[in-house]
Amino acid sequence: MGFDMFVQGTTGQHPHRYLRRSVFSMLATSQHMVDLGMAFASDRPEFPDSCHLSGEDFSEEGAPVTEQARTYLAQLEETLSAHGGSGTGIPLHKFDSNDGWHVTAAECSAAVQAYEHTIAGGAAHPDEFADDVIPFLRTAARCDGFRVY
Repeated sequence: MGFDMFVQGTTGQHPHRYLRRSVFSMLATSQHMVDLGMAFASDRPEFPDSCHLSGEDFSEEGAPVTEQARTYLAQLEETLSAHGGSGTGIPLHKFDSNDGWHVTAAECSAAVQAYEHTIAGGAAHPDEFADDVIPFLRTAARCDGFRVY
C-alpha cells in the first residue's frame, strides 16, 4: 500500500513523470512539505453523491452513457481538482488517500517556489525528498499537475 503519483500531460518517457511513496514515507514527505511552506492543512471536500447512479449509466468499459453520469463525473473531477483552502502550495487532503486527487500545475509551481525560497534562506533539503520529489514537482508544474493514486 502506498501512493503512486503520475504527472498529467507528459509525453514520451520523461524521467520525472512518476513518484512513489509508501504510506509512512508519504507522511514524512508531507510533513516536510508543510515545514518548508510547500503544503498546508486542508479539509477534505465531500465527494458528490453517486447513489442516484446505476450500472446502466455507464458502459461496460466504465464510460458514462447518460447525462446524469456525465454530470456526476464532471462534479467528481471538480472535487478532485479543487484547491480546498486559502493556503499556498499543495492542500494536504490530496495526500490523505489515493483516490485520484489532482494536484494542479499551479499548486506544484507554488510548492516549488516555496521550496526554493526556504532553501535559499538556509533550510536543509529533507532526506525524505531524496533526489526525486523536487524534479517531479517541477515537471508537474510545467505540465498539468499530477494525480495521486
